[in-house]
Amino acid sequence: MMTPAPVPRVDLTMEEAYELDRLTQDVEDCATALEQARTALGEAAGRIAAGHGRGGPAAVATRAGWSRQHVSTLTAAHRRQQPQQEAA
Repeated sequence: MMTPAPVPRVDLTMEEAYELDRLTQDVEDCATALEQARTALGEAAGRIAAGHGRGGPAAVATRAGWSRQHVSTLTAAHRRQQPQQEAA
């Protein structure tokens, strides 16, 4: 059985390497920003739903396109954090 010849690796130009490095960093920066935005959205959803009491999670869920159960979990997390924040 014959094994295929290895594919030779070429050297990238400095410009090509720089472009790939820059775009990789841009993707990493955007991923970080996206995660921060998702965290902020979840915290705001929990806070807003908690502020409205009964019916709040359903309203927030409809607006955000999430399930009521998900928003209820965020609301409960928000309420658990309240005593800790007031003590600080």
